[in-house]
Amino acid sequence: MFSILIADDEKIARADILYKVSRSGFVFKWVMEAASAEEALEMIKEHNPDILLTDICMGEMSGIDLVRSARTLSKDLTSILISGYPEFSYAKEAIALDVVDYILKPVRQEELTGALSKAVTRMMQQRNLLELMDHDVNFKGELLTTSQREQLHAFLNGIDTKLDFSASLVFPENTKYYQIGLIRISYPKDASINGINTKGLSSVSVKGSTKQDNEWLRQQVKEIIRDIGGQWFLPFNNFAQQQLITVIAASPNSEYRCSKENLTKIFEEIYLQLRSRLKVIIHMGVSTVSESVSGTMMTQARQALDLRLSLEGGPCGRIYYWDNYGDKMATFQLPEDDVKLYQCMLSKGDLNKTLDIVRRIFSTESPGMALHIRMLYVDLICFLARTCIKKVGGSVVSMLGPESLGGGIIDQFSNREEMIDSLCRTITTALSQWMAVNSDASVVLQNVKNCIENNFTDSELSTSFLSNKFCISLGYLSNSYKNEFGVTISKYIISLRLDYAKKLLEDTRLSIAEIAENSGFNNVSYFMRTFKKCTGDTPAEYREKSHMIPKDKNKQ
Repeated sequence: MFSILIADDEKIARADILYKVSRSGFVFKWVMEAASAEEALEMIKEHNPDILLTDICMGEMSGIDLVRSARTLSKDLTSILISGYPEFSYAKEAIALDVVDYILKPVRQEELTGALSKAVTRMMQQRNLLELMDHDVNFKGELLTTSQREQLHAFLNGIDTKLDFSASLVFPENTKYYQIGLIRISYPKDASINGINTKGLSSVSVKGSTKQDNEWLRQQVKEIIRDIGGQWFLPFNNFAQQQLITVIAASPNSEYRCSKENLTKIFEEIYLQLRSRLKVIIHMGVSTVSESVSGTMMTQARQALDLRLSLEGGPCGRIYYWDNYGDKMATFQLPEDDVKLYQCMLSKGDLNKTLDIVRRIFSTESPGMALHIRMLYVDLICFLARTCIKKVGGSVVSMLGPESLGGGIIDQFSNREEMIDSLCRTITTALSQWMAVNSDASVVLQNVKNCIENNFTDSELSTSFLSNKFCISLGYLSNSYKNEFGVTISKYIISLRLDYAKKLLEDTRLSIAEIAENSGFNNVSYFMRTFKKCTGDTPAEYREKSHMIPKDKNKQ
């Protein structure tokens, strides 16, 4: 995933752009904000964002000057210019600077989404990510064109709702019918991942392990899919969500019924093999069968996968077929009375009543709720975000993060209770911290700091852990904490652990391994390397030196 920096000296305009970025369908790992070109330049120096989205008119230093200066710091930075004035000279300079797009205020959602699509595509080209897709689609000895790869990527990640070329380009010529499946992978507790035991991880989803483990597992999943489905089942990584694999399947049988039976049989075999060979929990959402690949099929697969939040899936997961539920549940109307009451209580800042309404809304067992739970979750989050914009000019929108406003966070939840708890924590954070956010979030950040100081010996404590605990987006938390306290969260945690380890070395006879564990380090080798790097001595050398120095220097 990429990071993005939004630069605009108008707080409300910046909040509006941030909101629309979050609603664009793209999931950025970090969304940063700057209130001036000068501030943006400092953030580019420190954090090296991938995409710059900047207003042109901003005080002494313009957005055009910012883009020009930023290029000297980051040659791969991709920029989008925004202007409140349709002047040809601005557009001309934008072309000269090779920005990906130039859009006018007020910024329209569809225009911004289109500009972000161009920016993400350019970033992928720079990092050769589009070329990697050829390994998945080159079954016929042919490569898709760059334009077709861009479209396929946008389609697979929900950015585009259609393909302008036939999916038959990546399947044998006698293809008749298609089907789309979304596979969600998660680790059972106490499982072993590539030889690494998962016991004690803060999460048993794919995101809870290392990047190498994630890639290893996804590669294993894709290989099993290819072994069973052959050239008729094409698996693709989901760019934003590590837990997901998207499968486009095809059948050569000219009869619809036979094609459906054959595709179902293969999906069932893939499900069984993934469970037995990888020992993982598998949830699958599978669309209806159709004569062409469409955005409707992708939506069906996504909604079918969301059924895991409402239906019992069992300890090993389950396959959810759209055809088994779609006709009965496709029509759904928002619980308007409850939603209106939710908005009213949000506006009043009544936390308890707001949370009661949320729990009541999602406790509904109506058939339509099961398939449309993502839409309802996003609607409630967006109501919250808009209320926050009115209250504090949008700072809380940064805290929510694009995954929440775009709906991508739904893919992280294993069940409905987990989803409800997360939403309630988010609402609690937003409502209870409005005043704190209005004063530069100092109260929120102090609470984070207190949590670190009270729990630094817990080996699970990390920036990600704190982000989840306080319902603050990872990028916002990292940047705000560093600005507030002058040190990153990870460095502060390590410094506290090392200070505590020094005390244990001085005052106890615990072994080095025991001290490492008691100080919050779950790897003794890493502890020893870090200790040596920061103090200049090994733990044993430090202990020996500390015992040579009298405790009470006044008695010397």
